[in-house]
Amino acid sequence: MAGKSQAAGWNEDEDAFGPLPTYMELAMAAASAHDTPPAPKTPRLSALSVVEKLVAVGIVCLAFYGMALIGCGLFLKAEAKRTGFLTQQMMSAQIQYADLDTRFPPRVIN
Repeated sequence: MAGKSQAAGWNEDEDAFGPLPTYMELAMAAASAHDTPPAPKTPRLSALSVVEKLVAVGIVCLAFYGMALIGCGLFLKAEAKRTGFLTQQMMSAQIQYADLDTRFPPRVIN
């Protein structure tokens, strides 16, 4: 069997794929891809009854109230810790100064 020339091989490949699209055809295809109208959006709350809406509002209010309580608890814990640090520093300073004060006799602990 005789080998094929490279020119004959290229011709067979071109016939298999066909012509390539032009820039105009690509631009028109890209523009027409965005022409489809968006799907209509259905409102979600209008499908609920009045009782279901009230329950949803109640759940949201309870969630916000719970977050407020958590925030208050964290604030109180931080205040207590800050006050504890200040009180500890003041008490240690008073004990040190009381031991150095000559007007008062030293304390005797039984």
